[in-house]
Amino acid sequence: MDSRNTPIYREWSSWSEWILVVFWGSMLIGMATVSVAPGESDQERFWGMVVLGVVAVSVQLLVAGLGVRLYRDHLVVGLGSLGLISKKVRYDQIVRTESVKYEPIREFGGWGVRWGKDGKKAWTARGNRAVVLHLRDGTRLYVGSDAPHRLEERIRAIAGTRVGEQG
Repeated sequence: MDSRNTPIYREWSSWSEWILVVFWGSMLIGMATVSVAPGESDQERFWGMVVLGVVAVSVQLLVAGLGVRLYRDHLVVGLGSLGLISKKVRYDQIVRTESVKYEPIREFGGWGVRWGKDGKKAWTARGNRAVVLHLRDGTRLYVGSDAPHRLEERIRAIAGTRVGEQG
């Protein structure tokens, strides 16, 4: 296997526990409600439960949580366990990095993939800590992290002098 395709470092931030409890609790209550729905056939109840189950698992796989993978020449930040919704950033596009505390609701309207004012974008799952990647195009990309100082150190160690190089 080509080592360029193998992450050197991985980090995962799940949704907050209370969000997971509310989400899965709602799904289970919905399934229980569908399972006893009056006037519905057993087949309709069964398929209703299947649909809710598929929706719940899809949400978990597609958007629940945030993964960051560092490779030799770039990083990838992605939502959900599968990382199908993701963004790749080459290290030579990063001018500088900084670990920050921020206000996700005030600055971005919440968590997830968000756009703020003044060239700010966020990829977050929970909390109020992130590594800000200051990119060449003026974008400040907030990458949510439970351990932003460690993530920033890993980015700097792997990227080396490429962070801030003229491209």
